[in-house]
Amino acid sequence: MSELLPGDVVVLRTGGRAGAVIRFGEWLQHQPDLRNHVAVLHHIEHDVRWYLEGRPGGVGWKAYPVSRDPYKDSPYTIDNSAQPKTDAQRELVTLSMRKLLGAPYDWEAIEADAAQCLHMPDLWKRWAGGQMPGHVVCSSSAAWAYSEAHLAGPAVITDQRLIKPSDWDLFIESRGWTTAVS
Repeated sequence: MSELLPGDVVVLRTGGRAGAVIRFGEWLQHQPDLRNHVAVLHHIEHDVRWYLEGRPGGVGWKAYPVSRDPYKDSPYTIDNSAQPKTDAQRELVTLSMRKLLGAPYDWEAIEADAAQCLHMPDLWKRWAGGQMPGHVVCSSSAAWAYSEAHLAGPAVITDQRLIKPSDWDLFIESRGWTTAVS
């Protein structure tokens, strides 16, 4: 891992039942299941890293001292700091994430992911092209911000709304930005 800069994505492992359920769902789909959460570094100020992330209470801030940052320092964490980004793209990612502050959690996407894990039919619609999402989860908020900044992100066959932490995991592990089609 390189040093994190604003606009970088971290894929990490959280504790608790929700994290375990997400990782179990990934395992059921034969996807990477070591991580279950995605956050975007927004800025560093006074030796504190400020992340924006989707979570059940809505998109919000998470801050940790640089010297004790469990998001960066966990042995499970991976990030896309090696992905080339211009300063303008980094700015667009952070502005896009900031636009999502307070956006409600996308429970329908969580239900759709659960249905997919259980091989049930897809009952959910795609996001309307070009519109800011009204509801997001951690991984889709980062994907939307990357799309707004014209940066490569996880390639998914289903809609962007259903991007999971494992999609970011695969994208980062495979250095998917080197093979992404513009």
